[in-house]
Amino acid sequence: MLVVERKEILRREGRIRLRERAESASSAEAGDRAQDHFLREFPPLAGRTAALYRALAGEVPTERIRNAYLAAGARLYYPRVEGNGTLAFYPHREGDGWETGPYGILEPSIPAGTEPLKSGWDIIVVPGLAFDWRGNRLGFGFGYYDRFLGGLPESVPRVGLACASQLVPEVPVDAWDVPVHALVTEEGVIRVVKASGFAEP
Repeated sequence: MLVVERKEILRREGRIRLRERAESASSAEAGDRAQDHFLREFPPLAGRTAALYRALAGEVPTERIRNAYLAAGARLYYPRVEGNGTLAFYPHREGDGWETGPYGILEPSIPAGTEPLKSGWDIIVVPGLAFDWRGNRLGFGFGYYDRFLGGLPESVPRVGLACASQLVPEVPVDAWDVPVHALVTEEGVIRVVKASGFAEP
């Protein structure tokens, strides 16, 4: 079976899992545990520059991470889909506005003169439909995150945030797919590849 066909099967299964989680009463508690694991492993620090995202229904929420990072004085950036098929990450502070992007995902409102951040990252938090134990990630098929991550230095930590049910034995990959260095679920943290930007455990 071709990689593209295997990916599409996993995407269908992943979307089903997200719908099931969105309807599950226990998903909120699991989401809180995953965020707590993340904050212990990658603690908020003043001045830390982090890329985050607004979670979709069924994904692990990111609000606890957001609140802790902002309270500590970290700088948060959220993605917007640009017209050239790329993601650009813009600053977002407490009280800043949101608007609905082309895929129905909330994106940061951009005040006039605001520029996206292109370098100087301390950590990138990455969503996904499925992950495997080697850090391979399956997105929704548009390639936005792979294009963004592929342009970053390997030393910038890439951390997937997911529920344990999104872990699969193997994610099929193409040459352009970019794995994460670590994966955080409600069951704990899986370190895949050492990145120089990580604090020692």
